[in-house]
Amino acid sequence: MKQIRHGFYLFLLLSFCNLSIIAHSAQAADIHSQRVDFANNFANIVLSIISDNKKSYDKRKEVLEQAFSKSVDIDWIARFVIGRNWNNATDEQREKYLSLYRQFLTKTYVENFAQNPDKSISGIKILNVNDKSDENFSVATEMKLTNQDILNVSYLVYEKDGHYKVHDIAIENVSLINTHRSEFTTLAASQGLDGVIKKLTELVSSTPEVAISMK
Repeated sequence: MKQIRHGFYLFLLLSFCNLSIIAHSAQAADIHSQRVDFANNFANIVLSIISDNKKSYDKRKEVLEQAFSKSVDIDWIARFVIGRNWNNATDEQREKYLSLYRQFLTKTYVENFAQNPDKSISGIKILNVNDKSDENFSVATEMKLTNQDILNVSYLVYEKDGHYKVHDIAIENVSLINTHRSEFTTLAASQGLDGVIKKLTELVSSTPEVAISMK
């Protein structure tokens, strides 16, 4: 049974979705074709970047962190996964929580990538681009790893302020935001938002292997 601890692949997928990140005009004749081109171009860029050994680790780390934060709507995800607890939180709690969650979805994913240089993607196959609405679409991919494992990875993209922003990703049908929402709200129910903040502080400080789950 495949393990879901593939933070490296999640990080790569989300980081490079800033490729052609400016969304196409609503007046375009064929939005679907443009989205298919976006998905294919993204796959080609991922493969070219991960095979480039010329850049130093520090430089790649800096660029990848910036790409991650630009391509993912981290603040929206952070509010979604905490559910109603966001409405009851103080301004101070919100500020601390958002700051920690941003770190959790950037620093730890990037460092996990650096800590696993032997892991690599040898191929990405676009299986389907599904136009859910004028504002969003999903992309289903099949990723082949160098050890011959196959990962089914899909991601949901929204158009926000004229840009494409990732709202969710699923690896082997396990949704990032649904998993985090279940875990975060359960923890908040027993320990409050301060308990979530404490847990995130521990995770960020220890820089664990990143997974869809924060456990």
